[in-house]
Amino acid sequence: MAGYLGATPVPQATQHRESFTATSGQTTFATAGYTAGFVDVYLNGSHLSPADFTATNGSDVVLASGASADDVCDIISHSAFEINAQTFTGTTTMSTTDNSENLILKSTDADANVGPRLVLQRDSSSPADGDSTGKIEFTSDNDAGEATVFTTIRSEIDDASNGSEDGQVKFDMIVGGTQLTMLRFKKDEVVLNDGEADIDFRVESDGNPNMLFVDAAENRVGIGHAAPTVPFAVSANPGAVATPVAWLHNSGNVANYDGVVISSVNDGSDAEVLHVRANNNTYSNGNSLMLVRGDGAVTMPLQPAFLVQPASQQNNIGADGNLDVVAFGTERFDQNADFGSNVFTAPVAGKYHFNVNLFLLNLDSAATYYSIRLITNNRAYYFEFDPDFGQDANRFNFSFSVLADMAATHTAGVQILQTNSTSQTDIAIESYFSGHLVA
Repeated sequence: MAGYLGATPVPQATQHRESFTATSGQTTFATAGYTAGFVDVYLNGSHLSPADFTATNGSDVVLASGASADDVCDIISHSAFEINAQTFTGTTTMSTTDNSENLILKSTDADANVGPRLVLQRDSSSPADGDSTGKIEFTSDNDAGEATVFTTIRSEIDDASNGSEDGQVKFDMIVGGTQLTMLRFKKDEVVLNDGEADIDFRVESDGNPNMLFVDAAENRVGIGHAAPTVPFAVSANPGAVATPVAWLHNSGNVANYDGVVISSVNDGSDAEVLHVRANNNTYSNGNSLMLVRGDGAVTMPLQPAFLVQPASQQNNIGADGNLDVVAFGTERFDQNADFGSNVFTAPVAGKYHFNVNLFLLNLDSAATYYSIRLITNNRAYYFEFDPDFGQDANRFNFSFSVLADMAATHTAGVQILQTNSTSQTDIAIESYFSGHLVA
Protein backbone atom coordinates (compact mmCIF):
# COMPACT_ATOMS: atom_id res chain seq x y z
CA MET A 1 0.00 0.00 0.00
CA ALA A 2 1.28 3.45 -0.89
CA GLY A 3 1.98 5.90 1.93
CA TYR A 4 0.25 9.19 2.52
CA LEU A 5 2.00 12.52 3.11
CA GLY A 6 -0.12 15.18 4.75
CA ALA A 7 -1.63 16.29 8.03
CA THR A 8 -3.26 12.91 8.85
CA PRO A 9 -1.18 9.84 7.97
CA VAL A 10 -2.71 6.39 7.49
CA PRO A 11 -1.09 4.26 10.25
CA GLN A 12 -1.56 0.92 8.50
CA ALA A 13 0.39 2.07 5.53
CA THR A 14 3.71 2.25 7.39
CA GLN A 15 3.16 0.27 10.62
CA HIS A 16 3.28 -3.37 11.73
CA ARG A 17 1.30 -4.22 14.91
CA GLU A 18 1.83 -7.27 17.11
CA SER A 19 -0.36 -7.99 20.19
CA PHE A 20 0.72 -10.15 23.12
CA THR A 21 -1.22 -11.40 26.23
CA ALA A 22 1.22 -11.37 29.12
CA THR A 23 1.75 -13.95 31.81
CA SER A 24 2.32 -12.87 35.37
CA GLY A 25 5.62 -10.97 35.64
CA GLN A 26 6.48 -11.31 31.92
CA THR A 27 9.04 -8.69 30.71
CA THR A 28 10.33 -9.95 27.34
CA PHE A 29 8.24 -10.16 24.16
CA ALA A 30 9.69 -11.65 20.95
CA THR A 31 8.57 -9.73 17.88
CA ALA A 32 8.85 -10.55 14.17
CA GLY A 33 11.47 -7.80 13.83
CA TYR A 34 11.78 -4.04 13.96
CA THR A 35 14.18 -1.18 13.31
CA ALA A 36 15.68 0.17 16.52
CA GLY A 37 14.32 3.62 17.28
CA PHE A 38 11.16 3.03 15.25
CA VAL A 39 9.05 1.14 17.84
CA ASP A 40 5.98 2.15 19.91
CA VAL A 41 4.87 0.02 22.89
CA TYR A 42 1.39 0.11 24.46
CA LEU A 43 0.39 -1.73 27.71
CA ASN A 44 -3.34 -2.12 28.17
CA GLY A 45 -3.79 0.78 25.76
CA SER A 46 -1.36 3.13 27.51
CA HIS A 47 1.56 4.39 25.45
CA LEU A 48 4.79 3.62 27.30
CA SER A 49 7.63 6.10 27.53
CA PRO A 50 10.94 4.97 25.91
CA ALA A 51 12.31 4.81 29.48
CA ASP A 52 9.79 2.05 30.30
CA PHE A 53 11.13 -0.47 27.77
CA THR A 54 14.23 -1.51 25.84
CA ALA A 55 14.14 -2.26 22.08
CA THR A 56 17.66 -2.39 20.65
CA ASN A 57 18.40 -5.84 19.17
CA GLY A 58 15.84 -5.74 16.36
CA SER A 59 13.69 -8.62 17.73
CA ASP A 60 12.99 -8.48 21.51
CA VAL A 61 11.15 -5.77 23.43
CA VAL A 62 11.92 -5.83 27.18
CA LEU A 63 9.68 -4.05 29.71
CA ALA A 64 11.35 -2.27 32.61
CA SER A 65 8.71 -3.76 34.97
CA GLY A 66 7.00 -7.16 34.66
CA ALA A 67 3.44 -7.23 33.33
CA SER A 68 0.52 -8.71 35.21
CA ALA A 69 -1.29 -11.80 34.05
CA ASP A 70 -3.58 -11.14 31.05
CA ASP A 71 -2.15 -7.69 30.43
CA VAL A 72 -2.24 -6.84 26.71
CA CYS A 73 1.06 -5.57 25.25
CA ASP A 74 0.81 -4.04 21.76
CA ILE A 75 4.10 -3.51 19.89
CA ILE A 76 4.03 -1.34 16.76
CA SER A 77 7.07 -1.21 14.46
CA HIS A 78 7.41 1.43 11.73
CA SER A 79 8.83 0.65 8.30
CA ALA A 80 9.88 2.66 5.23
CA PHE A 81 7.27 3.37 2.60
CA GLU A 82 7.37 3.84 -1.16
CA ILE A 83 5.74 6.63 -3.16
CA ASN A 84 4.48 6.09 -6.69
CA ALA A 85 3.04 8.78 -8.96
CA GLN A 86 2.39 11.20 -6.11
CA THR A 87 1.88 14.98 -6.31
CA PHE A 88 3.33 17.15 -3.52
CA THR A 89 2.18 20.62 -2.55
CA GLY A 90 3.47 22.97 0.10
CA THR A 91 6.75 22.31 1.93
CA THR A 92 8.04 18.74 1.91
CA THR A 93 10.95 17.78 4.19
CA MET A 94 12.86 14.50 3.92
CA SER A 95 15.57 13.57 6.37
CA THR A 96 17.55 10.66 7.71
CA THR A 97 19.50 10.20 10.94
CA ASP A 98 22.08 7.60 9.91
CA ASN A 99 23.32 9.07 6.58
CA SER A 100 22.31 5.89 4.75
CA GLU A 101 19.55 7.23 2.59
CA ASN A 102 19.80 8.10 -1.12
CA LEU A 103 17.29 10.10 -3.12
CA ILE A 104 17.33 9.14 -6.80
CA LEU A 105 15.11 10.66 -9.49
CA LYS A 106 15.64 9.33 -12.99
CA SER A 107 13.77 8.27 -16.10
CA THR A 108 12.95 4.64 -16.77
CA ASP A 109 14.62 4.76 -20.19
CA ALA A 110 17.32 2.11 -20.53
CA ASP A 111 19.67 4.72 -21.96
CA ALA A 112 21.28 6.43 -18.99
CA ASN A 113 21.98 9.51 -21.12
CA VAL A 114 18.32 10.25 -21.76
CA GLY A 115 15.76 11.79 -19.43
CA PRO A 116 15.84 14.18 -16.46
CA ARG A 117 17.55 12.95 -13.34
CA LEU A 118 18.35 14.16 -9.83
CA VAL A 119 20.82 12.08 -7.83
CA LEU A 120 21.92 12.68 -4.24
CA GLN A 121 24.28 9.84 -3.43
CA ARG A 122 26.62 9.00 -0.57
CA ASP A 123 27.46 5.30 -0.85
CA SER A 124 29.32 3.60 -3.70
CA SER A 125 26.27 2.16 -5.44
CA SER A 126 25.83 3.57 -8.94
CA PRO A 127 22.47 4.80 -10.18
CA ALA A 128 23.71 5.07 -13.76
CA ASP A 129 27.22 6.24 -14.54
CA GLY A 130 28.43 6.85 -10.98
CA ASP A 131 32.18 7.12 -10.62
CA SER A 132 32.55 8.47 -7.10
CA THR A 133 31.82 7.84 -3.47
CA GLY A 134 29.84 11.07 -3.12
CA LYS A 135 27.76 12.86 -5.71
CA ILE A 136 25.12 15.54 -6.25
CA GLU A 137 23.98 15.36 -9.85
CA PHE A 138 21.37 17.32 -11.78
CA THR A 139 20.82 16.17 -15.34
CA SER A 140 18.74 17.13 -18.33
CA ASP A 141 18.87 16.32 -22.02
CA ASN A 142 18.04 17.95 -25.31
CA ASP A 143 17.44 15.77 -28.34
CA ALA A 144 18.76 18.01 -31.10
CA GLY A 145 18.42 16.02 -34.30
CA GLU A 146 20.92 13.18 -34.51
CA ALA A 147 23.09 14.42 -31.60
CA THR A 148 22.02 14.13 -27.99
CA VAL A 149 23.17 16.97 -25.72
CA PHE A 150 23.37 15.79 -22.12
CA THR A 151 24.22 18.28 -19.38
CA THR A 152 25.23 17.43 -15.84
CA ILE A 153 26.10 19.43 -12.74
CA ARG A 154 27.73 17.27 -10.12
CA SER A 155 29.70 17.51 -6.93
CA GLU A 156 31.88 14.52 -6.16
CA ILE A 157 34.77 13.19 -4.11
CA ASP A 158 37.66 11.73 -6.07
CA ASP A 159 38.18 7.98 -5.91
CA ALA A 160 40.64 7.14 -3.15
CA SER A 161 42.65 5.13 -5.68
CA ASN A 162 43.75 8.45 -7.17
CA GLY A 163 45.56 9.21 -3.95
CA SER A 164 43.32 12.22 -3.44
CA GLU A 165 40.32 13.03 -1.31
CA ASP A 166 39.79 16.49 -2.80
CA GLY A 167 36.20 17.50 -3.43
CA GLN A 168 35.28 18.99 -6.77
CA VAL A 169 32.31 20.35 -8.70
CA LYS A 170 31.96 19.55 -12.39
CA PHE A 171 29.72 20.90 -15.12
CA ASP A 172 29.58 18.18 -17.80
CA MET A 173 27.98 17.95 -21.20
CA ILE A 174 27.66 14.87 -23.39
CA VAL A 175 27.43 15.49 -27.14
CA GLY A 176 27.10 12.56 -29.51
CA GLY A 177 28.14 10.12 -26.80
CA THR A 178 31.30 12.05 -25.81
CA GLN A 179 31.38 13.48 -22.29
CA LEU A 180 32.98 16.93 -21.98
CA THR A 181 33.78 18.58 -18.66
CA MET A 182 33.04 22.20 -19.44
CA LEU A 183 33.92 23.60 -16.01
CA ARG A 184 35.60 22.03 -12.99
CA PHE A 185 36.23 23.57 -9.57
CA LYS A 186 38.69 22.18 -7.05
CA LYS A 187 40.23 23.67 -3.95
CA ASP A 188 43.43 24.61 -5.79
CA GLU A 189 42.29 25.19 -9.38
CA VAL A 190 39.50 26.20 -11.73
CA VAL A 191 39.56 24.45 -15.12
CA LEU A 192 37.59 25.42 -18.22
CA ASN A 193 37.14 22.73 -20.88
CA ASP A 194 38.83 19.93 -18.95
CA GLY A 195 39.44 17.72 -21.97
CA GLU A 196 40.49 17.74 -25.61
CA ALA A 197 37.49 19.46 -27.12
CA ASP A 198 38.12 22.28 -29.60
CA ILE A 199 36.03 24.86 -27.76
CA ASP A 200 36.38 28.65 -27.80
CA PHE A 201 36.06 30.66 -24.59
CA ARG A 202 34.34 34.02 -24.60
CA VAL A 203 33.34 36.57 -21.95
CA GLU A 204 30.57 39.04 -22.73
CA SER A 205 30.12 42.30 -20.84
CA ASP A 206 28.19 45.52 -21.30
CA GLY A 207 27.11 44.76 -24.84
CA ASN A 208 30.58 43.67 -25.95
CA PRO A 209 30.38 40.01 -27.04
CA ASN A 210 34.17 39.66 -27.04
CA MET A 211 35.36 41.36 -23.88
CA LEU A 212 37.69 38.36 -23.58
CA PHE A 213 38.02 35.82 -26.37
CA VAL A 214 40.17 32.68 -26.52
CA ASP A 215 40.40 31.01 -29.93
CA ALA A 216 41.09 27.36 -29.08
CA ALA A 217 41.89 26.25 -32.63
CA GLU A 218 44.44 29.02 -33.27
CA ASN A 219 45.80 29.45 -29.71
CA ARG A 220 44.95 33.16 -29.75
CA VAL A 221 43.69 35.52 -27.07
CA GLY A 222 41.84 38.73 -27.74
CA ILE A 223 40.70 41.40 -25.29
CA GLY A 224 38.01 43.55 -26.83
CA HIS A 225 38.79 41.80 -30.10
CA ALA A 226 36.27 39.72 -32.03
CA ALA A 227 38.71 37.64 -34.10
CA PRO A 228 42.36 37.98 -33.07
CA THR A 229 44.75 37.28 -35.93
CA VAL A 230 47.82 37.24 -33.65
CA PRO A 231 48.54 35.18 -30.51
CA PHE A 232 47.69 38.13 -28.24
CA ALA A 233 45.64 41.16 -29.26
CA VAL A 234 44.25 43.94 -27.10
CA SER A 235 42.14 46.57 -28.78
CA ALA A 236 39.34 49.01 -28.13
CA ASN A 237 38.48 49.01 -31.82
CA PRO A 238 40.14 46.08 -33.61
CA GLY A 239 41.38 46.23 -37.16
CA ALA A 240 43.44 44.13 -39.53
CA VAL A 241 47.02 43.21 -38.67
CA ALA A 242 49.48 41.01 -40.50
CA THR A 243 52.59 39.83 -38.65
CA PRO A 244 52.81 41.20 -35.08
CA VAL A 245 52.73 38.75 -32.18
CA ALA A 246 50.96 41.22 -29.89
CA TRP A 247 49.45 44.62 -30.44
CA LEU A 248 47.69 47.08 -28.21
CA HIS A 249 45.94 50.07 -29.72
CA ASN A 250 42.77 52.15 -29.72
CA SER A 251 41.92 52.64 -33.38
CA GLY A 252 40.92 50.49 -36.31
CA ASN A 253 43.94 50.51 -38.61
CA VAL A 254 47.19 48.85 -37.58
CA ALA A 255 49.09 51.09 -39.99
CA ASN A 256 47.85 54.24 -38.27
CA TYR A 257 47.14 54.00 -34.57
CA ASP A 258 48.13 54.86 -31.00
CA GLY A 259 49.66 51.84 -29.32
CA VAL A 260 52.31 49.12 -29.26
CA VAL A 261 53.21 46.41 -31.76
CA ILE A 262 55.44 43.49 -30.78
CA SER A 263 56.65 41.38 -33.69
CA SER A 264 58.20 37.93 -33.83
CA VAL A 265 60.69 39.02 -36.51
CA ASN A 266 64.30 39.09 -35.30
CA ASP A 267 66.28 38.17 -38.40
CA GLY A 268 68.87 40.95 -38.42
CA SER A 269 66.85 43.03 -40.87
CA ASP A 270 65.15 46.39 -40.44
CA ALA A 271 61.82 44.66 -39.71
CA GLU A 272 60.01 45.86 -36.58
CA VAL A 273 60.44 43.89 -33.33
CA LEU A 274 58.92 46.53 -31.05
CA HIS A 275 57.10 49.63 -32.21
CA VAL A 276 55.50 52.30 -30.03
CA ARG A 277 53.37 54.97 -31.68
CA ALA A 278 51.23 57.88 -30.52
CA ASN A 279 48.89 60.53 -31.92
CA ASN A 280 48.10 58.42 -34.99
CA ASN A 281 51.69 58.67 -36.19
CA THR A 282 53.54 55.96 -38.05
CA TYR A 283 57.23 55.22 -38.43
CA SER A 284 57.09 56.11 -42.10
CA ASN A 285 56.60 59.80 -41.35
CA GLY A 286 59.30 59.87 -38.67
CA ASN A 287 56.99 60.37 -35.70
CA SER A 288 57.11 57.03 -33.90
CA LEU A 289 57.91 57.12 -30.20
CA MET A 290 60.27 54.14 -30.34
CA LEU A 291 61.29 51.46 -32.82
CA VAL A 292 63.37 48.35 -32.09
CA ARG A 293 64.55 46.65 -35.30
CA GLY A 294 65.53 43.08 -35.99
CA ASP A 295 69.19 44.06 -36.36
CA GLY A 296 69.25 45.47 -32.82
CA ALA A 297 69.02 49.14 -33.74
CA VAL A 298 66.82 51.25 -31.47
CA THR A 299 65.47 54.59 -32.68
CA MET A 300 63.36 57.15 -30.82
CA PRO A 301 62.40 59.79 -33.41
CA LEU A 302 60.83 62.09 -30.82
CA GLN A 303 63.69 61.84 -28.31
CA PRO A 304 64.95 65.41 -27.58
CA ALA A 305 68.06 66.04 -29.72
CA PHE A 306 69.32 69.05 -31.65
CA LEU A 307 72.25 70.47 -33.64
CA VAL A 308 72.37 74.23 -34.41
CA GLN A 309 74.86 76.65 -36.05
CA PRO A 310 75.11 80.41 -36.48
CA ALA A 311 73.07 81.67 -39.43
CA SER A 312 75.78 84.27 -40.11
CA GLN A 313 79.11 85.35 -38.70
CA GLN A 314 78.76 87.16 -35.35
CA ASN A 315 81.30 90.05 -35.52
CA ASN A 316 83.16 92.08 -32.92
CA ILE A 317 81.99 90.50 -29.69
CA GLY A 318 82.15 92.80 -26.68
CA ALA A 319 85.44 93.33 -24.85
CA ASP A 320 84.07 95.03 -21.74
CA GLY A 321 83.83 91.96 -19.54
CA ASN A 322 80.10 91.44 -20.12
CA LEU A 323 78.57 88.21 -21.42
CA ASP A 324 77.34 88.12 -25.01
CA VAL A 325 74.79 85.54 -26.17
CA VAL A 326 76.07 83.32 -28.96
CA ALA A 327 73.41 83.31 -31.67
CA PHE A 328 72.54 79.99 -33.35
CA GLY A 329 70.05 80.80 -36.09
CA THR A 330 70.31 77.67 -38.21
CA GLU A 331 68.84 74.33 -37.04
CA ARG A 332 70.41 71.30 -38.70
CA PHE A 333 67.87 69.19 -36.85
CA ASP A 334 65.67 69.63 -33.81
CA GLN A 335 63.83 66.46 -32.77
CA ASN A 336 60.80 67.31 -30.64
CA ALA A 337 61.23 71.06 -31.47
CA ASP A 338 62.87 72.01 -28.17
CA PHE A 339 65.35 74.65 -29.49
CA GLY A 340 64.41 78.27 -30.13
CA SER A 341 65.65 81.84 -29.51
CA ASN A 342 69.22 80.57 -29.04
CA VAL A 343 68.38 78.25 -26.11
CA PHE A 344 67.36 74.63 -25.62
CA THR A 345 64.33 74.08 -23.35
CA ALA A 346 64.18 70.73 -21.55
CA PRO A 347 60.78 69.07 -22.20
CA VAL A 348 61.24 66.69 -19.25
CA ALA A 349 63.49 66.47 -16.23
CA GLY A 350 66.58 64.40 -16.89
CA LYS A 351 70.28 64.23 -17.70
CA TYR A 352 71.25 66.03 -20.93
CA HIS A 353 74.53 65.79 -22.81
CA PHE A 354 75.66 69.06 -24.51
CA ASN A 355 78.54 69.82 -26.91
CA VAL A 356 79.82 73.36 -27.57
CA ASN A 357 82.25 74.09 -30.42
CA LEU A 358 83.17 77.71 -31.14
CA PHE A 359 85.33 78.79 -34.11
CA LEU A 360 86.80 82.23 -33.26
CA LEU A 361 88.46 84.66 -35.67
CA ASN A 362 90.81 87.61 -34.92
CA LEU A 363 91.58 86.92 -31.29
CA ASP A 364 93.18 89.81 -29.36
CA SER A 365 96.34 88.62 -27.57
CA ALA A 366 96.06 91.61 -25.24
CA ALA A 367 92.85 90.26 -23.69
CA THR A 368 93.17 89.08 -20.10
CA TYR A 369 91.13 85.97 -20.92
CA TYR A 370 88.21 84.61 -22.93
CA SER A 371 85.40 82.76 -21.10
CA ILE A 372 82.89 80.55 -22.93
CA ARG A 373 80.00 79.31 -20.79
CA LEU A 374 77.11 76.83 -21.09
CA ILE A 375 74.49 78.34 -18.79
CA THR A 376 71.47 76.45 -17.42
CA ASN A 377 68.97 77.34 -14.71
CA ASN A 378 70.92 75.19 -12.25
CA ARG A 379 74.49 76.32 -12.92
CA ALA A 380 77.06 77.56 -15.46
CA TYR A 381 79.76 75.38 -17.03
CA TYR A 382 83.00 77.23 -17.95
CA PHE A 383 85.78 76.97 -20.52
CA GLU A 384 88.39 79.75 -20.20
CA PHE A 385 91.80 80.45 -21.76
CA ASP A 386 94.49 83.14 -21.99
CA PRO A 387 94.97 84.28 -25.65
CA ASP A 388 98.57 85.49 -25.14
CA PHE A 389 100.11 83.60 -28.06
CA GLY A 390 102.75 86.29 -28.67
CA GLN A 391 100.59 87.83 -31.34
CA ASP A 392 96.92 88.09 -32.28
CA ALA A 393 95.57 84.72 -33.46
CA ASN A 394 93.79 84.74 -36.78
CA ARG A 395 91.87 81.50 -36.17
CA PHE A 396 91.22 79.56 -32.97
CA ASN A 397 88.87 76.60 -32.43
CA PHE A 398 87.89 75.08 -29.10
CA SER A 399 85.16 72.76 -27.79
CA PHE A 400 83.89 71.20 -24.58
CA SER A 401 81.05 68.92 -23.47
CA VAL A 402 79.09 68.44 -20.28
CA LEU A 403 76.43 66.12 -18.84
CA ALA A 404 73.95 68.45 -17.15
CA ASP A 405 70.99 67.76 -14.93
CA MET A 406 67.93 69.79 -15.87
CA ALA A 407 64.37 70.12 -14.69
CA ALA A 408 61.49 70.34 -17.11
CA THR A 409 61.24 73.82 -18.77
CA HIS A 410 64.81 74.73 -17.76
CA THR A 411 66.93 76.20 -20.54
CA ALA A 412 70.53 75.86 -21.74
CA GLY A 413 72.39 78.40 -23.90
CA VAL A 414 75.95 79.48 -24.84
CA GLN A 415 77.50 82.85 -23.92
CA ILE A 416 80.99 84.38 -24.39
CA LEU A 417 82.96 86.96 -22.43
CA GLN A 418 86.16 88.89 -23.41
CA THR A 419 88.04 91.22 -21.00
CA ASN A 420 90.35 94.25 -21.24
CA SER A 421 91.00 94.28 -24.96
CA THR A 422 89.77 95.45 -28.31
CA SER A 423 86.34 94.39 -29.59
CA GLN A 424 87.58 92.61 -32.69
CA THR A 425 86.84 88.90 -32.25
CA ASP A 426 84.31 87.22 -34.53
CA ILE A 427 82.35 83.92 -34.18
CA ALA A 428 82.42 81.97 -37.45
CA ILE A 429 79.44 80.13 -38.87
CA GLU A 430 81.38 76.83 -38.58
CA SER A 431 80.63 76.89 -34.84
CA TYR A 432 77.92 74.59 -33.47
CA PHE A 433 75.91 73.69 -30.36
CA SER A 434 74.29 70.26 -29.89
CA GLY A 435 72.62 68.20 -27.17
CA HIS A 436 70.32 65.27 -26.42
CA LEU A 437 68.48 63.58 -23.55
CA VAL A 438 70.50 60.72 -22.06
CA ALA A 439 68.43 59.58 -19.10
